[in-house]
Amino acid sequence: MWFLDRTARQLRLNPALLTHRPTDPDRLETLLRLYDPGLTVSGDRFTARGTRLRLAEVTEDQATLARVPAGRRGAVIACGGGRAASRYLLAGLAARLGGTLYPPGEYDDACAYVDLEVRLDGHLRVGCERVAELVCPILGERTVDHDHDLRVCRIEGRKGDPILVTYEYPNHPPRRPGRLSPGGPAHDSGHVVGLEIEARDPHRSDMEILYRAALAVSSATGGGIYSMDFPVIRFEDVVPVGDRLVW
Repeated sequence: MWFLDRTARQLRLNPALLTHRPTDPDRLETLLRLYDPGLTVSGDRFTARGTRLRLAEVTEDQATLARVPAGRRGAVIACGGGRAASRYLLAGLAARLGGTLYPPGEYDDACAYVDLEVRLDGHLRVGCERVAELVCPILGERTVDHDHDLRVCRIEGRKGDPILVTYEYPNHPPRRPGRLSPGGPAHDSGHVVGLEIEARDPHRSDMEILYRAALAVSSATGGGIYSMDFPVIRFEDVVPVGDRLVW
């Protein structure tokens, strides 16, 4: 009976990332510490920002009991935390580990688009006009829809352009230079440049252009690039989830 087996029960009741072979625990821990430096680990269990994950090997019998696709021998199971947090965390892991999210269809909205953030250091205030100048050589002509009262300005292309850029101002006074602790989070100030493709299943060329624009902003400002709250190190980190192995 499926409910008597811990792994089968958790796979039936919780979202998971399924892989063809078991994930290396050290690799998973390294990725999760990028996501949450305060990660806690206990055996096969990890807690990152309130989301509890369990790393599991899946036998053929367990796969049958859990009704997961055949040939999956590894699983990262989100056993706790909110659904939205679990969805983004698993999708971020999938972009780096390969695999597929389970159950199918439930998390399509997290996997079908590309959304990047360039998070600026505490004392930086580049402004929406400067961001427009930085992305125009890559994205083409841009106009700025100012909304300083709501603290988010839209930097838009021509009609039909699927790429949207935003500049988000902080809701608190910025830190003075030197007050940001060494190694501290780059998003303390609240200044964020958002880059998004407003299309499901975006074309790879559009994703590459988006990534280049994020790199241009990052290089000019020193800000860090993030996707689903994970640091972006390479282009593959921003590609929507696919059933692939990239170890």
